[in-house]
Amino acid sequence: MKKTTFNKTRFFITSILVLIFLSGFFTQAISSNVIQDKQTKKEATTKSTKNETQTKQKESEKLVCVVTGEDADPELKIEYKGETYYFCCKKCMKKFKNNPEKYIKSKS
Repeated sequence: MKKTTFNKTRFFITSILVLIFLSGFFTQAISSNVIQDKQTKKEATTKSTKNETQTKQKESEKLVCVVTGEDADPELKIEYKGETYYFCCKKCMKKFKNNPEKYIKSKS
């Protein structure tokens, strides 16, 4: 009779220990997922902010033709007195070369 009671007690204690271990394991797994979700959201927010900043920089760095004020072609450029000037077409480049001071003054 004592042996059966001992086995029942041992089984009961073992069961409780297993439950405690499993609850700790699942709690850790759940909190790990929560932390991962927070990190994922933070990374997404950071990427979104970074993309918005890059877009704003690109818009502010938009190249403008010195002669016409239209969007310039990055390939069409001239260095003059340490500054780089961009143009929308070769015709505007030619006008600038003929009288650069006229267009620099109107730029300022």
